[in-house]
This record gives sequence, C-alpha cells and structure tokens, in this order.
Amino acid sequence: MNVQASWSRTASPLRPGKRVNQIQEFHHEYAERWVHAPDAFDQKGGLYVIHLGHNIAKSNYSSGPRQTGHYTFHFVREGEVEFWYGDHRVVLSKGDMFCKFPHETYTYKLHPSPEPLRMVWLAFNGSQAAEMMAMSGFTAETMYRTRVLDQDMELLLRQVVQTPKQMNKKHLAQLNGLLYRIYGLLIPESHDGASAQTKDYWVQKSLDFIHSFYAEKINVNDIATYVGVHRTHFSKTFTEEVGLPPAAYLQNVRMDKAGRLLRRTRLSVTEIALSVGYMDLYPFTRAFTRQFGCSPSRYRQTAAPRKKDEAPNSR
Repeated sequence: MNVQASWSRTASPLRPGKRVNQIQEFHHEYAERWVHAPDAFDQKGGLYVIHLGHNIAKSNYSSGPRQTGHYTFHFVREGEVEFWYGDHRVVLSKGDMFCKFPHETYTYKLHPSPEPLRMVWLAFNGSQAAEMMAMSGFTAETMYRTRVLDQDMELLLRQVVQTPKQMNKKHLAQLNGLLYRIYGLLIPESHDGASAQTKDYWVQKSLDFIHSFYAEKINVNDIATYVGVHRTHFSKTFTEEVGLPPAAYLQNVRMDKAGRLLRRTRLSVTEIALSVGYMDLYPFTRAFTRQFGCSPSRYRQTAAPRKKDEAPNSR
C-alpha cells in the first residue's frame, strides 16, 4: 500500500503535546496520534480533548475487548469496521460513526471491504460530556450513528487532524471548540423541541434565564417569550411549581443581589441599581425599602460586618 499517498497529512508517533511530521507504522495500522494530559485548568471545562488521531487499518486491525476511562468518537472515512458493544454487533461504513463510553466494554476490527478502513477519532472527558452524549442520542444501548459525515462534519474533522505540532493553550481551546462544533452537528434540531413540552423543562429554563439576565431590563413577558409559553399559562404554572409569581421571584433575585453588593462592595447605590436591572435610582430605592424595611444606604450602615473572605474594595 502506498501509505503516503493515502493521507491528506502525514502521521506521527504517540508523543504527549507534540506531533512529528512523519508517518508511523504500528502492528495493526498506520496512524497519526496526538495525546494531551489534561491539567487542573483543562478539567474545569465542560469538554476537553484527551487524545485524537487518524489511521489506515492493516488486515489484522482490531481493538479490544477492553474499556477506557473516557468518551471517544470514531468516524469512518473509508472502508468498513465491525463494532461490538454489550450484546450488540454492527458493521459501519463510510460516513458512519461509533462512540465509546467510559467503563463500557467494546471491541472493533476491520471488516472486509474493497476500500481500506480509514478512521478519525477524538477522545475526551468533561463535566458536560455525559449530558452532551444524551442530547446527541448516544446511550450505552445506542453507541453508533449512520450517515453523519456530511460536508460540514468533514470540514471539522479536517481541522481536527490539522492540529499544530506544538500545542499551547490557544490551540487546545481551538481543539475543544471544534469538539463543541461537532456536537452541534450531532445534536438533532428536535432535541429542545421535545423537551420543551414538559413543564419541568421550561420552568427550569425560565429560572436559568432569570438568574442569568436579572441585571438586564427583563420582565415576565420576556421570560415567557424566551421559554416559548403563553404568558398567562407560564405565570400560573411557574407560581404553582416555584411558590412565587415570576415577577416576585425576579424581584427577590434582584434584591438579594443588591443586598449582597451593598454588604460586599463599595459601589454607589446608583451603580448597584444599574447592576440589578433598574434604569433609575428612585424605583430601585423604593423597591429595596419595601423589601428590606430600610433604604439601601441605611441597610449598608447596619448590615452585618463583612466576612474575612469578602473583598470590601471590589468593584
């Protein structure tokens, strides 16, 4: 086989943080691989890449049965691969993909085909990984998809395998961004639509919206519009589920944040009013006094002493 002619890029040894511009032959494949040992900063992210690569399989190509401690996507760019997981067996071909879950046993090997088996893989972890897999329709019972390699996905995979030889934080951020974009293509358009029909989903979505945008000039109509529910039905259901009308809940969030800023910072009362969604000082002062029984200035004077871990000079 003319391996050099089969690759859009050349391959490299398995070497943390580096990729060498030469092809590497292994026992059962020709492969280019790159690995990254995630540090504490990486592990704070929702998704972070651990290793990646692309290959051309030899006739004896196989892997497993084994388990790993991370998630992996394998995209079939040419040829066919036989994939076993649990009690399932499937033969995948060009344009298909399979995934691996942490601590799930799998096996895969070359399936006879006129074309050589070529794949791209991307292994990752992160606090969002499990939920992103579920959103994409992958479970321990459904670990593959067919016909996912369209023009957009192929473009992303080309960028993945063109990762620079010398990796720095910028390159890693770009690589993690490509992983999110891959998920963006895998998650079906109907995912949110199906979930949004449940009140638990859109009530939680409305709470997230309030806590994210309380500092903006939002009202109940804005919240109802965001979750896609008629205002009357939204207000009634929100009140039943949360125990407060949405307007009162939004007001409580704003006042709680204002009290915190008064206790912990030296921001002026006007600055605090603007920071919690009020455009003018007077409506804020009136609402605050009604909530706490005293003016913002008086509250600041009588509030409990600041804790040691609070920063009185923070702005």
